Amino acid sequence: MVCVDGLGVLIKGPPGIGKSSLALQLISEGHQFVADDVVDIHRHKHELIATAPSILKDLLNTRELGTINIRQHFGSAHVLDTCPLHFQLNLHETLKQESQLEGNQSEEQILGIATPMLHLSLSNPSSLSIRLLTWLKMQRMTNNANEQLKYRQQQQIQQ
Repeated sequence: MVCVDGLGVLIKGPPGIGKSSLALQLISEGHQFVADDVVDIHRHKHELIATAPSILKDLLNTRELGTINIRQHFGSAHVLDTCPLHFQLNLHETLKQESQLEGNQSEEQILGIATPMLHLSLSNPSSLSIRLLTWLKMQRMTNNANEQLKYRQQQQIQQ
């Protein structure tokens, strides 16, 4: 679980796929760490709140580097004790790539709250971090590029 520009992102995927490595990359880029491996999630009114269990607080484990105390190595500004959960990222070895205007997105219910989920493939040569950061920026935009494209296509057809 990380916080990227104020947006809580739960990173999911099978063991060894690179969830912790992606979290470490995001932390090194200035974003904040919440939890690794186990995330406690509870509902507060209409919002999901994520925290690390006390035994794992501040600790991130990567297969290559072992266990890293994020607070000690990166500083307190890179760690949050708690964070609202806004989005999910599901990592896959490969994804069936279909031409979709909307991309590989879905929603998943957590404690009765629908949470947008992005599905990313490791087989894509582009950086996971860049793709995630771009998608999060797109989620904040009020003017949807897919809708703009559809509108332009309709305009072209009518001419």
